[in-house]
Amino acid sequence: MKKRRAAALGAVALLALWLLAAPAAAQPPVMTDQDNGQAVTVKVGQNLTVNLRHPGDGGYNILPPQYDRAVLKLAGERRLPASEPRRMGDFGRIVYEFQALKEGQTSLVIPIQRPWEKESQTYFKITILVHP
Repeated sequence: MKKRRAAALGAVALLALWLLAAPAAAQPPVMTDQDNGQAVTVKVGQNLTVNLRHPGDGGYNILPPQYDRAVLKLAGERRLPASEPRRMGDFGRIVYEFQALKEGQTSLVIPIQRPWEKESQTYFKITILVHP
């Protein structure tokens, strides 16, 4: 009985050591409103998520993101509804998924514009460095 218990404890200890030593799968970086103006580094093939508050409370529309399409690919775009209970001025969130295509650097700019204005404004801007 003691030998079985000791063997089982030894197996559990080995499993725990193996799990601790195994490299954790790299989670894709998530950039939010607080990261505006920052730089982020990703590897070729890695995804990058940009999760922003929708600026509709100021009458703004979000325009298509601007970036170097040779370096990044827009893999998806989702609009998330406002939180519950809904608060005044909460237009939800917009989430972009990008994939790094090749080594290089690009700015990612999310412009916004009010329908009655001629010029757009930069709502969000980051620098993305892609390495092998």
